Amino acid sequence: MILDEIQLVVLDMAGTTVDDTFSVHNEMIKAFKDYGFEINREIASHVLAIPKPIGIHTILKTIFNVNNSVLESQIHDSFLFHMNAYYRDSEMVKETKYTTVFFHFLKERNIKIVLDTGFSKETAELIVERLNWNTLIDGLVCSDDISIGRPKPDMIFIAMEMVGVSEINNVIKVGDTPNDMLQGKNAKCKWTIGVNSGAFSSEELRISGADLIIDYPYQLINTKIG
Repeated sequence: MILDEIQLVVLDMAGTTVDDTFSVHNEMIKAFKDYGFEINREIASHVLAIPKPIGIHTILKTIFNVNNSVLESQIHDSFLFHMNAYYRDSEMVKETKYTTVFFHFLKERNIKIVLDTGFSKETAELIVERLNWNTLIDGLVCSDDISIGRPKPDMIFIAMEMVGVSEINNVIKVGDTPNDMLQGKNAKCKWTIGVNSGAFSSEELRISGADLIIDYPYQLINTKIG
């Protein structure tokens, strides 16, 4: 089984453990619109799986040829307002299929669970509280904790240190974006697992390094590779 000899599973949040494939896109579109910029979901996808200030900077510079740190901060504040309101109030917020059951399965086997995300700590903690995962996960690594973010492997290394796992060969990375796959490969995880959330195609995940593609993390329970 793929979970044999695994001590830590590092999982992305939006689209992987949280069933909201396009909520980040939608709230980012609102944030840019607040300041007179029209973007679509394809452009908004530039912020996925990385610290949101970096994504906002990239969009402004590459799409609109604007380099303005004050504006970047304003758009990020607007995004946080919209995103946090969504996770706090929307009835659409839910976990991906059987994720809580999967977490219980891992805990019963003493496999550590760390969520890593391009969200700020404030937003990530709001999600964890909303989905009642506080006592299930062993750690949370957010964009506030690093300077560069995915696809660099730093968040995985922080997760390992957080829970006392020393060997990368005992770690699985799970995510739904190419940057998640590249992150897992750059860290040299035992397995890098792609989740087919709809944000990116299966082919894009494979090209970026997915060893396996699943529909939701719970499917790892009875999965073998090779």
